[in-house]
Amino acid sequence: MTEVIVHKMKYYGGKVNSDIDVVNYSNEYYNDYRRISCDCFRNLRIATNLNPDSFYTQEEMNEKRHNVFIMFIDQEMVGSVETHENIIDHLFVNPKYQNKGYGKKLLFFAINHLQETGTDEIILFVADLNKEAIQLYLNNGFKCINTTIENWG
Repeated sequence: MTEVIVHKMKYYGGKVNSDIDVVNYSNEYYNDYRRISCDCFRNLRIATNLNPDSFYTQEEMNEKRHNVFIMFIDQEMVGSVETHENIIDHLFVNPKYQNKGYGKKLLFFAINHLQETGTDEIILFVADLNKEAIQLYLNNGFKCINTTIENWG
């Protein structure tokens, strides 16, 4: 087990609009989705002694397909974000497209999606090790409301 500092963050920004096109996950995307997700979270998983190649099965991904939104450019997967009730989860951007604003676009899509469903309190959880993600969230209306130490692994 590895102790990991995890921040619970809440959105305090205003209404956002999103102009990106996304599609829901389907099994045809499984291999690319798995590869890109594992690449994006590899360093975090290694730092916390988790298997960097561990991933959901196709059946597990299929069960949550209505909550998983994927962005493409010219049929190439740019990134993805999940929403569950009032939570934003598993936001990642293909390394090829990082540092070009796509993380912010996916974040705003998720906020907008939850706002359109009438969600009042939007939250997310982020490991303290994920400094770039924390900065993205802080720069875009989120504030840390709680910090805990969790045991991962």
